[in-house]
Amino acid sequence: MPDPGKLPDISVIPVFPLAGVTLFPHTHLPLHVFEQRYRALVEDTLRKVESQHCFAMGIPLPTEDSASQERPTLFPFVGVGRIIEFSRLPDGRFMLVLQGLGRASLGQEFEMVNGYRVFEARWQPDLMPKMPGNWASELATELKTLALALLRDQAEKFRLLLTDEDDLSRLTDIISGYLPLPPEFKLEQLANPNVMYRAARAISQLEAMLSLPPKPVRPDLEAPRN
Repeated sequence: MPDPGKLPDISVIPVFPLAGVTLFPHTHLPLHVFEQRYRALVEDTLRKVESQHCFAMGIPLPTEDSASQERPTLFPFVGVGRIIEFSRLPDGRFMLVLQGLGRASLGQEFEMVNGYRVFEARWQPDLMPKMPGNWASELATELKTLALALLRDQAEKFRLLLTDEDDLSRLTDIISGYLPLPPEFKLEQLANPNVMYRAARAISQLEAMLSLPPKPVRPDLEAPRN
């Protein structure tokens, strides 16, 4: 099994567009793959070396142009995942689990391969601004407290996952990925590499869902991308 913490080299990647699905790093996404072109995507991906068993989950943008439905415009940022479990059913369908590895930005679109779309891609690594004292730890604690308050007594397995996690980047992505948060919020979180900003936005969003008065955002967290 490849090291899940090591990002594979990518420059070109297959994209599986699926409305309403956002794959975040550090999360797992079960998929039922039944359409022929995406069966081909999975087949082609599994022929590669194990460390390259990767494809991206793309998010189609809303459009009124029916002619674009076959190749919809995609949000320019994607979650890249590695296939860590799969079963091939007798009729050719796949049941699989993707492990979210990281964010990537999409560039040029290339010619289709076996009916599925392929793009130039570039990793978008986390940016962690220097902060005084134990600010990151305090943000992580507040984020967990709010998420657990929102869950109350539901989703015990997820509650345990949150309780055991202290890394601010992982924690923010897990909460953004698994909780039923607004789609536009998820897109914003996926697009932003700034860990502190993502954490502050997640805290504000959870406070709003819990109807708590928002706390002032530090001025150095105002800029969304650096």
